[in-house]
Amino acid sequence: MSVRAEVASKAEEEEQAEEEAPDPDDPAYYEYLRARHSGRAARVSRATTDHSGYVRAAKPGYELPALPSGRMAVVRRIIQQPTEGVLSLFKGSMTQWLYDVLHVLLQPSLEAVLGEMLGAYDTASAAGALALVASNVVVGWLLSPLELVRTRLVVQSASPLHRKYNGPLHALRLISREEGGLRSIYFSPYHLIPTLMRHSLYAGFRDLGSTCIEFAGIDPYDRPAAFASAGLVWKTLALLVMLPIDTARARLQAQPRYVRRSAQGKGDFREFRPCVAVSSVPYTGMANCMWRIIAEEGASLKQLRKSTDAPTSNVGHYGLRGLYPGLSLQLMLNAVAFGLGFIGDDEAIM
Repeated sequence: MSVRAEVASKAEEEEQAEEEAPDPDDPAYYEYLRARHSGRAARVSRATTDHSGYVRAAKPGYELPALPSGRMAVVRRIIQQPTEGVLSLFKGSMTQWLYDVLHVLLQPSLEAVLGEMLGAYDTASAAGALALVASNVVVGWLLSPLELVRTRLVVQSASPLHRKYNGPLHALRLISREEGGLRSIYFSPYHLIPTLMRHSLYAGFRDLGSTCIEFAGIDPYDRPAAFASAGLVWKTLALLVMLPIDTARARLQAQPRYVRRSAQGKGDFREFRPCVAVSSVPYTGMANCMWRIIAEEGASLKQLRKSTDAPTSNVGHYGLRGLYPGLSLQLMLNAVAFGLGFIGDDEAIM
């Protein structure tokens, strides 16, 4: 009887484990699969909270844990994630290459046409600067669907169980079908306003730096050191202005706004599953996004762990830190470029 009781208890445990199989979105799901594969009972504990800025019942298994601030540490964390790996470091690279190629082909041609219409052939003039900025804005707006697709491909989970988009064309087709078509992609305020701001300011900071510095009376030949220092200040200013815009724009692009769900009634609609933690409450616009980043992500992970008041929540720790990811690395690169400029040509700084 004891042998029969032992066999019955084992069978009961296996049946109970079968019945309590975690949902694929549960972090215990992958441990459950490993347990099933090894032939042992799948007894795993389920997390109730994570250590990101948002309080959640459980962190999905495909979602990366709260990422550190160091770039190499982030790369190492992505490689070690079971659902990501080395290839995840190259997600969206083909879309980025296509965007760069089309931008290089279209922007100079449009700038030449606008310069011919305005009678300006030099960016030092107001008409030439206008042609430069306008051509970048128009081409950037025309190619903005590729930027949206690139962000979705980068952010989505690489797990085949949760991956929504299979490639750039598939992503563009699904986004157009589910989120209001190309009209919504081009003219929705969630995409249009950040796109116009980004490309107009970026073109000005990137191509008009030397012109503005010379206009301030600093000649690169008479005062090369002052010109190089002004270039460093200009690049730092560009960084401080552009990083919050790029951060908020990427957050809005990673937030689907479904108008209708494709294949409704067939059961094959897939939600967008990002591999990083996102806000459970959708952002209502660019200003709302920036304010909530300041209010909810102002503290670093080290500060949260040292805090005794709210060790697992970032909410209420006001600060600009969340708007400037990678700022220290960019500042270091600008300083290195500034130093190398004195070794080579003094115009290399700009």
